[in-house]
Amino acid sequence: MPRVQVMDAAAVERALRRMAHEIIERNGGTGGLVLVGLQVGGVFLAERLAALLGEIDGRAVSCGSLDVAMHRDDIGLRPVMVQAPTVIEEDLTGRTVVLVDDVLYTGRTVRAALDAVCDFGRPRAVQLAVMVDRGHRELPIRADYVGKNLPTRADEMVDVSADGIREIMRLGDSFAEVNTRAIPKVPALRGRTVASLFFEDSTRTRLSFETAAKRLSADTVTFSAGASSLSKGESLRDTAQTVAALGVDCVVVRHRSAGVANQLTRWLDCSVVNAGDGCHEHPTQALLDCYTIRSRLGGIEGRRVAVVGDIAHSRVARSLVAALRALDAEVTLVAPATLLPPAVDSWKVGVSSRLDEVLPRADVIYLLRLQRERQDAALLPSLREFHDRFGLSAERVARLADHAIVMHPGPMNRGVEIGAEVPEMRCATITEQVANGVAVRMAVLFRLLGSGADPAAGTPRG
Repeated sequence: MPRVQVMDAAAVERALRRMAHEIIERNGGTGGLVLVGLQVGGVFLAERLAALLGEIDGRAVSCGSLDVAMHRDDIGLRPVMVQAPTVIEEDLTGRTVVLVDDVLYTGRTVRAALDAVCDFGRPRAVQLAVMVDRGHRELPIRADYVGKNLPTRADEMVDVSADGIREIMRLGDSFAEVNTRAIPKVPALRGRTVASLFFEDSTRTRLSFETAAKRLSADTVTFSAGASSLSKGESLRDTAQTVAALGVDCVVVRHRSAGVANQLTRWLDCSVVNAGDGCHEHPTQALLDCYTIRSRLGGIEGRRVAVVGDIAHSRVARSLVAALRALDAEVTLVAPATLLPPAVDSWKVGVSSRLDEVLPRADVIYLLRLQRERQDAALLPSLREFHDRFGLSAERVARLADHAIVMHPGPMNRGVEIGAEVPEMRCATITEQVANGVAVRMAVLFRLLGSGADPAAGTPRG
């Protein structure tokens, strides 16, 4: 079914501001208000709404999050879903609670929330704010504040993505906790099948996705290009459709050609995750990198990130810069002119050829290896010269701020873009990125397959 955008980011912001004014008018101010976002889609909206209320009324508004999984009326009729964090740090007795969610559909999630919120006290009143009311109510529930009324068919899906990156990172927090358990496994995707189609060599990404799927209790299918019918002349389309015909729910694909993941979405009926396509994109690497920055530095907004190395041939760089800009970080590309993309001006980032000038101001140094397998010309005088000008040695690490971190997506070429001893320094996050990658990819797979994408499978609706 084609996706249609009905509200862009500006429209969502206008709707939230209007709803904030309506909440203040109805309640005579913000005194006694507590906003509670319903996991997962309502949490970011509640946080933004609380900020707007504080901006308008001049006082801070409490904001929490609530997971309603254990209060739903369809427990036993659907797959078990991992709980997201519930954070309500005060007694709600006598307070006016505004439940915030992204989409109001059947009303069953709100019914569960009304039950769950009473575990934290007896509110004076409970109100409901939703970004989209799509109709099809099965219970007598009505929103007090609505961003947009959107009539839909029952078989259509509505996805409010005010900030999908932050949503994945918040969900990643839950799975990071799962990964610390003695038995790091949950049954969230039991009965689902995830296939890995890697047409390029990979260690970290392939193992990370397979580990993520298994920890969600999904079945996995691994494809090896070297031992497949591709050597007999079979086309990419036929190979992908053959694997999909095995009954897989999701295909994780890596290919040397840009655009392959997008093309597979036209050929296959299952979900498709891009694990890297040529020099184009590597979205989940960018997500795990943002998650790592957030974990180490406490946030991303306003952070100065220097991306150093082979920008021109790096799919990681393209995805990372897009994600960092969306999260309001300040990005500088550091590379020789021969390793910068032709249209670098359109990236709307800073550009420098002097690493030593960038180091003292940077919160993050993100190193990229030379993608020699994708280079078709001699772009550097020598590897020694590249290391002297753009390699991060231990001496250069000493010029970084005390809080600064050093990142690398791997694989590393020690002695080229990174000094041999740097990966073992306290500021380095290389193995931490690998660990975070499992949690983030669990979040991505769960978001695709375990959060209501298939009503026929018994997953919850609205």
